[in-house]
Amino acid sequence: MKKQYRVGQHIKVRVTGIQPYGAFVETPDNTEGLIHISEVMDDYVHNLKKLLTPGQIVKAKIISIDDTGKLNLSLRDNDYFKNYERKKVKRSVLDEIKETEKYGFQSLAERLPTWVKQSKKRIEDTSK
Repeated sequence: MKKQYRVGQHIKVRVTGIQPYGAFVETPDNTEGLIHISEVMDDYVHNLKKLLTPGQIVKAKIISIDDTGKLNLSLRDNDYFKNYERKKVKRSVLDEIKETEKYGFQSLAERLPTWVKQSKKRIEDTSK
């Protein structure tokens, strides 16, 4: 017997597959669903496989139920993914300039070698 689900309900689901556009999931009573990539977190998600893996169990919120009973889910209310957004590595040298700018203006020529080193290090770190 299938359980009755309602929009807004939080449920635990198991990830059964991952595609570039989202993750397929299943409830304990074998009801199928999809977590679209745009519903994982508020930030841009480039690669869903870095956040979810098949077999993983996550708590998701039901955002809609289609005519066939399949669930459309969201992870945006999930505390783990909210915290993940906050922990993300800085994506731009400009973010670092705003945080570290304490001594006034330095010319671009003076700062350029430091920026190049930082960028090369980030490229090396991400290629590992």
